Amino acid sequence: MRKKTIRGLVFSLIFVLVSSTAALADEMNMGKGTSKSTDGITAELSFKGEEAKTGKDQIMITLHDSNDKEIDNADVTIIAKMPQDDSMKMNSNEPITVKLEKNEKGQYMGDINFTDKGKWTVTTEITVQGEKKTIDFDINVVSGGPNWIIIGGFLGAIALIIIVAAIKKKQAK
Repeated sequence: MRKKTIRGLVFSLIFVLVSSTAALADEMNMGKGTSKSTDGITAELSFKGEEAKTGKDQIMITLHDSNDKEIDNADVTIIAKMPQDDSMKMNSNEPITVKLEKNEKGQYMGDINFTDKGKWTVTTEITVQGEKKTIDFDINVVSGGPNWIIIGGFLGAIALIIIVAAIKKKQAK
């Protein structure tokens, strides 16, 4: 009876560890955004998580008119580039262009792949009813690094399996 209880507890722990790690990794959490306005349009730029990171990142622009109503009939394109100084090579600074897709009312999302960490300028081109407007955002891109939540979850599951195997082997003797 005791072995079945331990076995059930171990399998339950493994299941919880693995499933919670997957849930945390897939969580859609858009961070706080930066807002700017031009010609009656307010645009809020935000990224998945708290800040922009190198590698593949999710970007969202939320648009409102002067009456604070969502604008859901716009074409939104972003162009991201690092400001160049004399020490940078001319061809290493290719701008990144992404056409954002309408997600919800007033929200436009897409994936962007920042190549370097540092200061970037994200130019948002918004076309509403044939009128084109441009808003520039200055952002700081940080190093993406590994996802320690996922790595920690897998390491915890592996450690648990090793401990259970050691206990089983000791009990078998």
